[in-house]
Amino acid sequence: MSKLKIKISDMDKKRFLRNIKMGTKEWAYKNANCIQGCGVCIYCYAKAMAKRRGITEDEWNNKLIVWKRINKNYLKLKPKGNAPWTYMFPTTHNIFIEEPYFSACVKLLDKLLKSGNTVLVTLKPFSKVVKKLCEQFQGYRDKMAYRFTITSADNEILQIFEPKGPSLEERLESLEFASESGFSTTVSAEPLLDLQPYNLIKQVEPYLSKVDYSKDIGTIWIGLLKVKYIPKSLRKGKILEHLNRLIPTLKFENVYRYYNELYDHPRIK
Repeated sequence: MSKLKIKISDMDKKRFLRNIKMGTKEWAYKNANCIQGCGVCIYCYAKAMAKRRGITEDEWNNKLIVWKRINKNYLKLKPKGNAPWTYMFPTTHNIFIEEPYFSACVKLLDKLLKSGNTVLVTLKPFSKVVKKLCEQFQGYRDKMAYRFTITSADNEILQIFEPKGPSLEERLESLEFASESGFSTTVSAEPLLDLQPYNLIKQVEPYLSKVDYSKDIGTIWIGLLKVKYIPKSLRKGKILEHLNRLIPTLKFENVYRYYNELYDHPRIK
């Protein structure tokens, strides 16, 4: 990806945006999920898509294990394209410590790994979940890595936009524990909920594993909030107050300013 000029034409902007790869295919060849529903955050794209299929708010929040995805046979896949991981798991829900959800996730993850695939485990990390996963999958440290979603360095913002998610301290504890347990770790600040990324980078960088670009580990991914996925009924009170501060920072001119400043940072994606 090219470094941008401070002054840029509208045509250059469009050309730049066309060349940016979007979505989970940047990270892995295939996605895997085993739960319908989640309810951790208010900006969930998966929830918006599910509602279009007729799934209600209550159904989404109550969470349903999709056993047919767990019970199917998984073969070792040969990845296509440049994505460094075979599977990304999960992509539309978190991993919860409560049963039977935790065991369901472990069963699917175990199948993916035993069939010879590499797996990028992505989650908003609760420390109990991460510690149990590290214990159960110690033998797969060469085929499994973590990408922890840490979207803000401010607990108040996390509580507003991810009301059922872990605190910043718990996420940092999980990141440190996974790295010290010998697993490769990365961070996704997608979407970035802070007005700028610098403080968040400073908070997470000490706990990341060593950078390996071939596997895209030790990196920090920064992405933007898609406001359209936040239900209009929720855009009030503290949510609306922060959105009014955040939305102006999503403009191209502001984003490419810190893009340029962080362009040579070895961990930033």
